[in-house]
Amino acid sequence: MAANSISKPAAHSENFADKLMPYLKRWYLFLITFVICMGAVWLYIDFAIPQYKITSTLLIPDDKKGDGILKATAFSDLNMFMETKTVDNEMEILRSRDLIYTALKKLNLDVAYFDIQGLKTRELYAEDVPFKITIKTLGKLAYRKQLKLKGLSAGTFRLEDGELSWIYRYGQQIKHKDYSFIVDKGPAFSNADRLTQIQFKNLHQQAASYSATKLNVNPVVKESNTLILSLLDPVPARGVDILTTIITTYNIENVQKKNVTAINTILFIDKRLKSMEQDLSTAEGGIEAFKQQNGTVDASSDAQLNLTKSTEYNQLLDASNVQLGIIRSLEKYLSSSSNQFSVVPSTMGLKDPVLNTLISRFNDLQLERNRMLNSANLSNPLVQNLSEQIASLRVNIKENLANIKNGVVIENNNLKSNYQHYDSRVRSVPALERGLLQRSREQSVKTTLYQYLLQKREETALSLSATIPTSQLVDKPAYDSTPEYPKQSLLYLCGSIVGLLLPALFIYVREQFNVKVKDSSSLNYISGVKILGELSHNEVKSPIAIERGGNSVISELFRYIRTNLGAVNPDSPHKVMLVTSCMKGEGKTFFSINLGLTLAMLNKKVLILEFDLRKPDLLQKLGIEQQRGITDFLQGYTDELNDCIQPYDNAENLYVLGCGSLPKDPAELLLDERMDMLFEWAKDRFDYLIIDTSPVGAVADAFSLAQYADQSIYLVRYNYTSTHQLDILRDIYDNEKFKNLMVVFNDAKKENRPAYAYGGYGYAAEKSRK
Repeated sequence: MAANSISKPAAHSENFADKLMPYLKRWYLFLITFVICMGAVWLYIDFAIPQYKITSTLLIPDDKKGDGILKATAFSDLNMFMETKTVDNEMEILRSRDLIYTALKKLNLDVAYFDIQGLKTRELYAEDVPFKITIKTLGKLAYRKQLKLKGLSAGTFRLEDGELSWIYRYGQQIKHKDYSFIVDKGPAFSNADRLTQIQFKNLHQQAASYSATKLNVNPVVKESNTLILSLLDPVPARGVDILTTIITTYNIENVQKKNVTAINTILFIDKRLKSMEQDLSTAEGGIEAFKQQNGTVDASSDAQLNLTKSTEYNQLLDASNVQLGIIRSLEKYLSSSSNQFSVVPSTMGLKDPVLNTLISRFNDLQLERNRMLNSANLSNPLVQNLSEQIASLRVNIKENLANIKNGVVIENNNLKSNYQHYDSRVRSVPALERGLLQRSREQSVKTTLYQYLLQKREETALSLSATIPTSQLVDKPAYDSTPEYPKQSLLYLCGSIVGLLLPALFIYVREQFNVKVKDSSSLNYISGVKILGELSHNEVKSPIAIERGGNSVISELFRYIRTNLGAVNPDSPHKVMLVTSCMKGEGKTFFSINLGLTLAMLNKKVLILEFDLRKPDLLQKLGIEQQRGITDFLQGYTDELNDCIQPYDNAENLYVLGCGSLPKDPAELLLDERMDMLFEWAKDRFDYLIIDTSPVGAVADAFSLAQYADQSIYLVRYNYTSTHQLDILRDIYDNEKFKNLMVVFNDAKKENRPAYAYGGYGYAAEKSRK
């Protein structure tokens, strides 16, 4: 676009539209990257294996007092089996590897099946599996194998292991170095002719993976008894089965734990009942024989008080004896080698808290050891560790029983002393009545104990048959039909953001690191400098862009510059114009030639002087052969300048004074006194003189010629001249090193200016110049 006015300084503020222009002009980059990113997201979603979220809700009563099990047994009045149960503990149990391993084992997830469909692989499960594999043995390398099966007929199939393949019959055991298994027909046997890939899975590693990260167990809200169990699985039906089996196994193990305690209690009561039956039968037989031999006698009223006291202490003594009997029974039970790894039964009437705690811990270790033996052998270090802990607790329980026994013995001796005191007072009662009473008391105690044990046995048996899980399933395991991963909407959103952000970032970085002059606003910091005009990019490689009668964009722009030149100094009889720039390649010679052509069209005689004495190329671009020139005149080889001046054949009134021979000292030659003679002679014979000089950023030749110029034209080329080189222009302007300094912007392209306009007409920048 042409300059607005040569009298207007080059200052215009960069607004939002200017900042946005580099992005708008490269809209195709946004389109390309957007399409590429969307395509990449589509491919990723198409090939990614979707993960579905399976969730379930479980209610677990929080039993911080530890009486949850007692309420479901017959011995709630004995304060036994104390076991604290909290939601946090149950969360850890639900995440335990042993529990998860048991669930995975029940589902036979040690083999994975895949349907190969071109580049995609789909995992098969349950009713979609064409083969059913029963594993016999697996080696360590088997888990790295990717075997392939393909049905050949109703009775045979082919097994592929890498480059090897074999044909087997269904039901035949396949034995290889790393694996041994049997292949049977699966539910989807009709699809057996398709290639199916199988992969062996290490259930222990899977259980550890679920325990660590895959299985999430969290309360609905903080301090809540309701838990949410969730996991991700590419096969939603399998995820539902896994979660269901984990919850079922958890409930079953809870029930089994309570059942083991109840069964051991029943066995202990049965042994006591057999012993009590013999004692009670003996006591009842003695009373019957005594009555038959001697009859019965009523107690005297004066001995009633003594009898009452004697009876009271005797009952206490009997209760103490019962405790001693229980303690001896427990000692005998713990000392028996056959009960080494059995759960300790009820402590009956012993209410010692330390003993109850030790026995509760002892029973827990026994149950943990028995459960571990389901999946491990006796040589397992964990089993041995539990056995050592059990042995240590057994010793502690025995020591505690011994201490309790000492206390009971002391109490028993005191009761005996009191009893003997009152019993001596009853000796006056007839021996017959005393004997009867003694036998009756013995029978009563044994009968009461027998009835108590019999009642508790029935209650325990009822609790064993009616045991229900302590947890309650609120929501059955279910999955969301929308995959949890990948999230298509989020991926497309990220893809679109990246697709738009990448080109924007690229353009921004490029603009930030671009130190080339982009538009006339680059001269804002040189206050007062005048802009003579702008030239568009010239698609034609020829240095001649002006033709008489031509109306191209660049022709009109040169005419506009010609008009501005006339407005600068209209009264000057001679117009000498110096054309320079900062560096080579900014279009000085091109501008000089076409400016001369434009001025020659006014029927004015124009002379272009080739003062680039170091690398002259003016004549070469005009197609004129080099003859004597400026250097020859300045060096005194000729005095006739008319012989050095050559006309340009393709345009009237345009003449060229070439450089001539290349001088050895061009800088000193420009200071020769014959320079004044040259310009005086040329001014007398030509209307316009155009001095094509060397770039000021390389040599100082142009400054030597500045004194002869009426006007100075400084060329700045878009996307070529560095913004740092504008400091040279600023120095020239601020120090007035050139007369009437004006700037011409060259090589304006569409990305620099959308249009070139002047007056009432607008010319689109369709043609340009490099």
